[in-house]
Amino acid sequence: MNRESFSFVVVFTFIVAFLFVIIIALVDNATKNRVLQNQKLVTAQAFLNAIDAAVDDEAETLAEFSRIFPSVEGPRIKRAQVGNETVLVKMFSGQGLWGTVTGVIAVDETVERVVGLDIISHSETPGLGGRIEEDWFKGQFRNERIGDEGIIVRKGEGGLDDNPDNGLVDGITGASLTSAAMEAIVLDEINAFREELGK
Repeated sequence: MNRESFSFVVVFTFIVAFLFVIIIALVDNATKNRVLQNQKLVTAQAFLNAIDAAVDDEAETLAEFSRIFPSVEGPRIKRAQVGNETVLVKMFSGQGLWGTVTGVIAVDETVERVVGLDIISHSETPGLGGRIEEDWFKGQFRNERIGDEGIIVRKGEGGLDDNPDNGLVDGITGASLTSAAMEAIVLDEINAFREELGK
């Protein structure tokens, strides 16, 4: 076959593409179980981070998650015993600036304080909106009192709000739209907790 001909190029391209598809399919199949295990681990870590009960070891994380949350199925809102307090925990998905933000939020039994919040995945801009997954940002929600209007994410001033009684957290400087999106997501989840509990 003439290597300069159009038919040679088409056949060669088809063969190379076919080989790459087979390789990708084999790798995908070989790693499928590990990917599922990693997804379970990330979700378990997010739940434990939200209730401030995180552990370092992978096996311990899954064991602690199973102990605190024995059934993954069932109601959207899970109850967990943290010390002497009952907390309400749920996964959330909401619209960020560039895509869906998925995470876990926990509140006290009376829905008066956020116990904690953790981010599982997002599509926000790295170094800007992507900073929603950083500890300094998520830490502002820990034990924050829920005001009449929920939690207000105010325009970032380069610091952080460390007053847990004012219902305010500092947004991310340079990412005001992502900060506003997080405020809306948290408010929606607080309202979902209140509706479910008939408050």
